[in-house]
Amino acid sequence: MDDFNCKKGFYDIDNDTAVIKRVKTNLISSLINETLKKEYWYWIYFILSLMLKCVYFQFATKINSINPFFSQENILMFFSVLFTLLILISSILLIFNKNRLTALFVLNISLSILIMSDTNFFRYYYSLLTIPVIFQADIKLLNSVDQSIMSLFKIKDLIYLFDLPFVFVWFKNLKRKGIEKVNFSLRAISFILIFIISFIGFFAVYKETKIDTLVYNGNYIARKFGVLYSHFDNAKIYISENLSSDKNPTQKDVNYVKKYFSKKNEATSSRKFKGIAKGKNLIVVQAEALQGFMVGTKISGEEITPNLNSLIKESLYFNNLYYQVASGNTSDAEFVFNTSLFPASEGAAYIRYPQNTYYSLAKMLKGQGYKTYALHAFTAQFWNREEMYKSLGFDKFINSNYYEMDDFAGWESNALSDMSFFRQSFDKIDTSTPFYSFFVTLSSHHPFEYFEDYEFNVGELQGTLLGNFIKAINYEDKCLGEFINQLKKRGLFENSLLVIYGDHSGIPKFEADQLMDFLGIDFSEAEWIKLQKVPCIMHYPGLKNGEVMNITAGDIDLLPTIANLMDFEAPYALGNDLLNSEYGYVILRNGSVITDNYIFLNELCEIYDSKSGKTLNIKNYEKELKTILKKLYISDMIIEKDIFSKF
Repeated sequence: MDDFNCKKGFYDIDNDTAVIKRVKTNLISSLINETLKKEYWYWIYFILSLMLKCVYFQFATKINSINPFFSQENILMFFSVLFTLLILISSILLIFNKNRLTALFVLNISLSILIMSDTNFFRYYYSLLTIPVIFQADIKLLNSVDQSIMSLFKIKDLIYLFDLPFVFVWFKNLKRKGIEKVNFSLRAISFILIFIISFIGFFAVYKETKIDTLVYNGNYIARKFGVLYSHFDNAKIYISENLSSDKNPTQKDVNYVKKYFSKKNEATSSRKFKGIAKGKNLIVVQAEALQGFMVGTKISGEEITPNLNSLIKESLYFNNLYYQVASGNTSDAEFVFNTSLFPASEGAAYIRYPQNTYYSLAKMLKGQGYKTYALHAFTAQFWNREEMYKSLGFDKFINSNYYEMDDFAGWESNALSDMSFFRQSFDKIDTSTPFYSFFVTLSSHHPFEYFEDYEFNVGELQGTLLGNFIKAINYEDKCLGEFINQLKKRGLFENSLLVIYGDHSGIPKFEADQLMDFLGIDFSEAEWIKLQKVPCIMHYPGLKNGEVMNITAGDIDLLPTIANLMDFEAPYALGNDLLNSEYGYVILRNGSVITDNYIFLNELCEIYDSKSGKTLNIKNYEKELKTILKKLYISDMIIEKDIFSKF
C-alpha cells in the first residue's frame, strides 16, 4: 500500500508538472502568436499616445508653467501618468476578453475627448472638469457659453484627436484578422503583474511628491500627478461624499457654526462710516469681466475708463479687491456678493444648492422695508438664476422677458446691449420706496470679438484678444457713464448708495504674455495673481472727495461693508467690514491666501512677500494660514449641509 501510495504520489507530481508545463506553453504560445504581437503594439501605442496628450495638457494650460520640461516634478508627473494608464489597461485585460480591443478603442476616444474638454474648460474657468460640473452642464448653459469656450480652442489642440482615424483603421484591421480569446488564468496573471508593478510605481511617485496644500486643490493634484489621476481622485471624493451619511447637519455642526459667528461678531468699538447711507437706496452693478488693471490705464493717450476714473474721485475706491469665483464664474460672483459665503467647493452653488436657506443681502434689506430687484437681460434659466434669486430673497427677477431687444452689443452679437439694458431698467423699478437693485451686465463678456470694429484706438493691439477686451471695457465704461447720468437726472444718485464692481477676469492665463507686455510687468506666479483684482467703487450721498482704500479684500467682504454703511446687522457674513478692519486678507476658492503682507499660492505651496515677491519660509505662516482658511471649512459646512435652515 505504501509503495502504491508513493507510486500514486509520483504520478500526481507528474500531473502537476504537466499542468505547469501546459500553462507555460500556453503563455509562450500566446506571447509569440503573430496576431497578439500586433496587438501588443496597439496597446503600447495607446499608452504612448495618451501620455503625450496628458503631457500636452500640462503645458497647453500652463498648469505647469513654473517648471522646466525635465524638472524633477515633471518627471514624477510623467511616471504618474504612465502608471495610471497601466492600471487602466490592466483592468481592461481582466474584464474584457474578445472585446478587449473595442474597450481599449472606446477608452482612447473617451479619454482624448475628456482631456481636450479639460483643456478648453481650464482656459475659461481655470479649473478642471469635475463630476458636479459635468452634471450641471445642461444644454442651455453650454449653448450660452459655447462661443466663449470655443474661442479658446487652438488648432494645435487637434493633437488630442489627430491619431484617432489612424487608430480606428488599425483597430478594424486587427478585428478583421480575428481577436483571439485569452484564457482567464493568463488574463488574471497579466492583470496582477501589471497592477502590482503600476501600484508600486505610483506609490513610489506619491511618496516622493510633496502633498502639503492646506486645502484640497484639484489643480494641484493635476499638476503633481497628471490630469487622468485628478479625475480619478475627483471621482473618489464625489462617491465618498455622496455615499456619506454625513449630509445632514448634526446639532453639533449647528452649534459649531453658531459659536464661530458669535465669536466673530463680538462687540466692537464704534465704527467708522456707520449708518452714513442709512435709509438710502442700494444700487449695485456687477460689471462683466471688469478688471482692476483697466481702471486708470491709458492706451494711445486715451483713458480706457474715463467715466469710472471720474466717479472714483468722489467715491470710496477699493483698489486691492480680488474676485473669488470658481466653476460658477459670474454666478459665483453674484453668490459671494449677496451671501458673504464662498462659492461651492465644486460646481456652482446656483445650480447645486438653489433650495438652501441663505442670510442674503436682499433678505436683510427686505427686513428693513426695501423692495428688492435682480436685473439681467438674459434668459431666466441661465445659471439657474430664476430659482436662486428666489432663495436669495429678491422680490422680482427682471430678465430678458421684460426687455425689448432693440439694440445688440457684445456677447455672441445677439445679447441686449448694456446701453439699452440700463436705459430700459429704470422704468421697471418702483423708485417711490427704498429699493435694492442688483444689475448684472453682459456686453463685455468673453470672447470680445464683437468689439473688433468698435471705434477706440488700441494701436498695435488691434485685432488681438487683449485689444478687443480693452475695447469691450471702454464700451462698458461708456454705458456706466450714461447709467450714472440717468441716476443723477432721476434724483437717485444723491439718494442712493451706489456700488460698482467687476465679477471676474477677462484675460485668461494662457494669454498672459501679451497682457504682461502691455502693463510692463515680468511674468511670475505672484505677479499674475496680483492682477486678479477687480475694481470696487462705493459712492454714498454727500461724498465729494474720494478716498482710496488699499486694504486687501475680496467680494465676500462687500456685504458686511455695505451693512455698516447702511446700518443694519449682517450676523452671518463670513467677510469683514473693510472700513473698520486693521488687517486685510482674501481667501480664494482654491485655498490660496493673499494678505497685506504676503501671498500664499496653495497650488504651488509657496509663499511670497507681497511687495518684493521674494519667497518666504512657509513654516512661519502655517498657523495663521490655518486660522484664516477655517472660513472655507465653515462656508462649505453651511452650503453643503444647509446649516442655516436649522438656525
